Amino acid sequence: MHVSNTTINVFVGCCASAFLMEILMANWPNSANLVTYLQFFFISLQGFIVTTKWGTVGPKIPISQYVLLVTLFFVTTVANNYVYALHVPSTLHMIIRSASSPASMLVYCCVKKQLPKLNNAIGSILISAGVALAMYGGAPTDEENKGTFLYWCIGVTILLVTLITGAFTGLQQERLYSRYGKHPNEMLFYTHAIPLPVFFGLSPQLLSTAAILPFAAWVLIALNILSQFYCTHSVHELATKETSVTVTFILTLRKFASLLISTIVFKNNLNIYHVIGTMLVAIGTCVYFNFFSARRQRPVSMKTK
Repeated sequence: MHVSNTTINVFVGCCASAFLMEILMANWPNSANLVTYLQFFFISLQGFIVTTKWGTVGPKIPISQYVLLVTLFFVTTVANNYVYALHVPSTLHMIIRSASSPASMLVYCCVKKQLPKLNNAIGSILISAGVALAMYGGAPTDEENKGTFLYWCIGVTILLVTLITGAFTGLQQERLYSRYGKHPNEMLFYTHAIPLPVFFGLSPQLLSTAAILPFAAWVLIALNILSQFYCTHSVHELATKETSVTVTFILTLRKFASLLISTIVFKNNLNIYHVIGTMLVAIGTCVYFNFFSARRQRPVSMKTK
């Protein structure tokens, strides 16, 4: 597969965003909702100016068609960020989210009423087994931290649910693209602008959090917002150039890259369950996308006498 500039942009933007988010959550875990709101606000403001030309350009996709997509996207994004405040390690967070491939396959098969291919099924089993091992290895076992264990259980449950909602988000996005054409910048704007009024209910918490954050936190938040915009924009652009299978594969590799960066920079000591789980996720991803069969194929040379 040719590595395009868009693919490189996805890796750079998304890995930088995840790296900065981990620093923020390690020092100010209660700022998750504030960071999410500011990300949505910045992307909406940029889209209003650039995409809609200050509101003078109407949407190519009817606003009513965005309701389900926006609901799924908003719930998935907010829930994933909120998990950081529930004492779920970032390494486990990224490993669980790497199971997006089997989740997408499950949702697709249920909706389309089609059986998966054998390599998809085997890959999904391997990925699911890897995620289960990572969950087991990431659970706190200290008897004095029962409250922490409860939060961990809630956080993991939320992550598993968002795998399903995220899969439905991709399915709905694919349906809109096939029906109305591909308009990534427009979709990027409306999926972030429409949910903004929901944050009004969180305004007391957002204001109280903003009031206590130091200057260093605001610098990190600003960098995170820019990198998240770069990441999200690159992913939407990639979706117009590659198939959904290729996009999912690239995003899975990106998550493993983020996991590697987190392990090296933050010195997160992975135990044996994390190591085996990560290996199973990696092998399962290769099997899922039929990587090994592709490697065995060789071009046939025709020799003439």
